[in-house]
Amino acid sequence: MNDWSDAERCVEKAQQFFEQRKWSEALREIRTATSINPYNASWFFNTGLILDEMGWYDEALEAYRQADSIEANDVHTLNHLGVDLYRTGRFDKAIETFQKIESIDSTFEPSYCNRVIIYAHLNQHELAEEMFYTARLYKEDCPHCFYNICCSLEARGQYDKAIYCWTRSLDLQGQQGDIHARIAHAYWKKGDLEQARRHFLSNLRLNPGRTQALLDLGELLIEMGRHGEAGEKFRRAIELSPHHPGGHYCHGRLLLMARRDDEATGAFSAVLQLDPTFAGAHLALGRIALRRGDLPGARLQLQAEMQLRPDDPKLLLEMANLMMDVGESRSAMICLKGLTNREPERVSVWLNLAVAQFSRGNYQEGIASCLTALAKDPNNIIAMYNMALAHEHLKQYETAINWVRQARKIDVADVSLQRLEVRLRLLWVKDSILEFIRRKVNWTRCRRNG
Repeated sequence: MNDWSDAERCVEKAQQFFEQRKWSEALREIRTATSINPYNASWFFNTGLILDEMGWYDEALEAYRQADSIEANDVHTLNHLGVDLYRTGRFDKAIETFQKIESIDSTFEPSYCNRVIIYAHLNQHELAEEMFYTARLYKEDCPHCFYNICCSLEARGQYDKAIYCWTRSLDLQGQQGDIHARIAHAYWKKGDLEQARRHFLSNLRLNPGRTQALLDLGELLIEMGRHGEAGEKFRRAIELSPHHPGGHYCHGRLLLMARRDDEATGAFSAVLQLDPTFAGAHLALGRIALRRGDLPGARLQLQAEMQLRPDDPKLLLEMANLMMDVGESRSAMICLKGLTNREPERVSVWLNLAVAQFSRGNYQEGIASCLTALAKDPNNIIAMYNMALAHEHLKQYETAINWVRQARKIDVADVSLQRLEVRLRLLWVKDSILEFIRRKVNWTRCRRNG
């Protein structure tokens, strides 16, 4: 047999291995074929398909580019090229590729469908919707279009519409565990925990060995107050994937909530042994140390967490609170300032930042943070209360009383505000008397000296 026949035989073997989902074997055979005949575009295209299945998207890109260099402007090759450009974060290049497909064949529906998810990722939701409706002109019932537009709808908080579109996607392409998980998260965000639980269970039935599916359900069960069931899911996840730190971490958090600190310490220590950079584990160990009255140990763990530069909003807020508890107000301020950059509309973060600033004597900065909170929530009594306290410390009693009065207009029956106003009035009167005495003494001295 000649080399060309050998190449064809390798391609046939690659096809068989591909159908058996034996990706490494399929890749070996197809690469042997392309090394013999490097001028067959379809073989490079198939190489890209195998690499996609393996998750090797950068290498798949090169395979599709090679196919395109041999047979230019094939829309199927360009479509896969665009998808992998999106997968690898090259969003502008991906959009350019799909626009090129549109110029070659304006009826090729995937060129619009795939742009939906890219524009959703870029928060360009009007363009995402435009692509969605354009795609449906050429293929009305595309499950991928419905799935992709859901990502845009969910990002905008339109959970009911997202759930409807994901359900349509399910109807069109059959049961998919990933879609059930997305629906579950949407129900969770809108507060329908029971419906979320049902879809997480559907996800698990389709993916019984998926660790993340168990962890998601366990987290939901904690929120539902069903801690025993949550523990069962976490333990099952650990059994399935003992080297996955996520299972140990979730189980540790549950133990921490139950105040089983010794067991929780073991769980979080296991997390750090598996992944020393796992976000939240040092934080949890810091909380345990603080409970035990071990302030140096708590500070050490919190500093270790800080070095990992966490960016999860929940972790940042929890870490800031713990930093305040151990007297590390400067570190708390760093966490809270980072959080204001990520969630600038979250009023509670500005209030916590103000408290941290006040604790370090940065009263003007704290007042500015309170004013930012009030700009976002003009009726926030806590911000007004803190403003009054700050101005009290600065001995600006009249300004402090004005803030209390504003707060009392919102809640006239608040006892703490009543007490604060009484104290401020007494301090104001006392300060006025002392100021009068000082002026009287100074005036008398001036007359004597004169």
